[in-house]
Amino acid sequence: MGARGTTGLGLRFTLVALGCAGCNALLGLEDGILVEDGCAPLSTIACYSGPPATEGVGACQTGLMRCNAAGDGYGPCEGEVTPAPERCGNAADDDCDGEIDEADGDGGRPEDPAADGGSAVCACTPGTVEPCPYGGPPGTVGVGACSAGQRACGLDGRWGACAGEVTPRIEDCTTPADEDCNGGWDCGAVLPGGPLGALLGGAGQERARALAAGPGGFAILGGEFEGSLDLGAGQVATGAEQDVFVARLDPDGAVAWTRRLVDEGRGSLQALAVDLEGEVAITGELVGVMSAVGLTADAPQGFVIKLDAGGGLRWGARLPGRPQDVAVSAAGEVVVVSTLMEPSGTDVAVTKLSAAGLQLWTHQFGGAGNQEPTGVAMDPRGDVVMTGTFEGELQLGEEAPRLSSAGMSDVFLAKLDERGEHVASLAFGDGRRQHGGDIEIGPGGEIALSGTFEGLLDLGGSALFSEGMSAFVAELGPAREHRFSRAYPAERPPRLALEADGGLVLAGDVDGPTNLGGGPLDGAGGGSDIVVARLDAGGRHVWSKRLSAAAGTRGGSRSAAGVASFVDRGHILLAGTLEGSVDLDGVTAESTWSDILVARLSP
Repeated sequence: MGARGTTGLGLRFTLVALGCAGCNALLGLEDGILVEDGCAPLSTIACYSGPPATEGVGACQTGLMRCNAAGDGYGPCEGEVTPAPERCGNAADDDCDGEIDEADGDGGRPEDPAADGGSAVCACTPGTVEPCPYGGPPGTVGVGACSAGQRACGLDGRWGACAGEVTPRIEDCTTPADEDCNGGWDCGAVLPGGPLGALLGGAGQERARALAAGPGGFAILGGEFEGSLDLGAGQVATGAEQDVFVARLDPDGAVAWTRRLVDEGRGSLQALAVDLEGEVAITGELVGVMSAVGLTADAPQGFVIKLDAGGGLRWGARLPGRPQDVAVSAAGEVVVVSTLMEPSGTDVAVTKLSAAGLQLWTHQFGGAGNQEPTGVAMDPRGDVVMTGTFEGELQLGEEAPRLSSAGMSDVFLAKLDERGEHVASLAFGDGRRQHGGDIEIGPGGEIALSGTFEGLLDLGGSALFSEGMSAFVAELGPAREHRFSRAYPAERPPRLALEADGGLVLAGDVDGPTNLGGGPLDGAGGGSDIVVARLDAGGRHVWSKRLSAAAGTRGGSRSAAGVASFVDRGHILLAGTLEGSVDLDGVTAESTWSDILVARLSP
C-alpha cells in the first residue's frame, strides 16, 4: 500500500566502505539510514557499499534505497551484491575483479580465499579431490536435504565445477524431504517455542477479531475482553462490560505492549490496519465511554482510532453507520467503509481521514435494496479498493455505471481515486446468494478477495460452481484481470494475507467436511473448525490443514480472526478464538470459557 509519489530513481549515491570511525557522519547516515533535507516519499535511489571499481563487475550489482513515508530519510540499501571470496569452479566472478576462477600463476595449492582479502587462488594439484566451499546459507549444510559437494582438480591444474552440492530450495509439500533445510518442519506444522502456539487470555471471555502484519516482522492483534486480559506482558483489568484491546506481538512472539480503550459500557472491534511507520488504525462500535478520545455514546456509535507505534493514542473520531473494515496508506491516511441504515435498506459509506485524523471526505453509495461493504484496501497509488455485497442496484458515484444484481445478492468490487471519485466497478454473481468478504492489495497492485456463494460465480476465469454454500478466494491483476480463483465448502469467507510473490495464505472457518485442494479435511466432530491453506502465485495448492477438537473431545468452536505471512522469517502467524479444545499437531490446548489462540505455522 502506498501514496502517490515518485517511484523512479532519484540522485545516485555510492556508499564506500571507509573502514573508519565516524563513517556514518561522513556519509550522512544515522543508524544506517541516509538522511537528506527531504526526499519524495517512497521514491528510490541507487546505492552500493562495495569498492567503487567493483560495482557492476562480475556478480556485484547495485541496490536500491527507499525513502520512508515521512519523506525525511532513506532506509537501508536492499538488493545489492558486494564482492565475496571467489568460489572456485562455479563459473562466476564472485570477488568482482574481472576474472573467473583465477589462479595464482605458480601452480601451487590454493589458499583460504578469506585469508588474502577475498582474492581467490584456484590453482591445484591435478587429481586432487576435496569438498568444495558450501554455497548455501550458514547453518544449513548437513541439515535436511542440504549437503556440500566435491570438486576435482583437472590436468590443467584448475578446479572443476562443484558436483553434488544441494542448497536450500522452496519446500515441496508433496514430499517428506526437508528441501528448505530448516530442521525438518512439515508445511503448515505448528511450530514450538516462544510464548506463541498457546492460549492467551484471562479470567473472563476474550475474543480475537483481527490480525495484521507490520513492517519489520511484528504483528498487531486486536479483539475484545471482559474482566481481565493477560497476553503475557502482565494483566490488564477493565471495569467496562466489554472492553476493546490492541496488542503488538514482536517477531520473537513477545508482547511488546497492550492497550485497552473502553472505560464504561460495551465496545467491539471490527478491523485494524498497520501503516509503514508501524502506527495502527482500529475501527469498531461503542455504546458507553471512551474517555481517552472523548467519545460517549448512548446508542451504537462507529469509531476509528489511530495509535502510534508504541501503542500511544494519536487521535480518535466518530464515524457514520456501522464500520466494517479499515485500511491505511503509506502516508498514514485512513479509510473506513461502513454500513449505513436507511429507510429503504442499507447503503455503503466510505470515509477518508488524514494522518492527523482530520476528515477529508465521506461518500455514500446506494440504490434499490441493501448494499453493504465488507472489505477495503489501499493500492500503491493511494486509491481505495473495496468489496462487498449488494441487492438490486448499486451506483458508486454520479458518473459511475449502475451495477445490477443478477438475483438475490451479488459481490461488488470497486475502485475509487484519492478523492473518492469512481474509477472502476464490477459485479459478480448469478440468481442465487453471493456475499463479499476480505480484500488485500499486493505491492504490484494485485488484488486478492474472498467471499461466499451459491450457484455459479464467474470471476473472469473458469466459472466456480457450488450447490450449497461455498467460500471463494481469487486473485486479480492490477488491471483487474483474472489470475486464479478457487472454492471450498464453507459458510463464511476466509481472511487473507498476500505474499510478496503473489502467493496467498487464507484462514477461515468450516463446520463440515471440506477440501482446499490437498484432499479431504475432516474434523473430529461437532462445532466449527479453523482451516488454513497456502496457495502459490498461480493459485495452486501448496498445503492446507484443519485445526479441530483434540482427540477424545467433541463440540466447542474454533474460529479464525486473521492470518499474517512472514515467510521470509520462516513462519505464518494465525490468530483466532477457542471455545473448547484444539489439537495443535499433537499438543492439546483447552479453554474453559473463551480464549485467544495464537499459533505460528511453518510456511
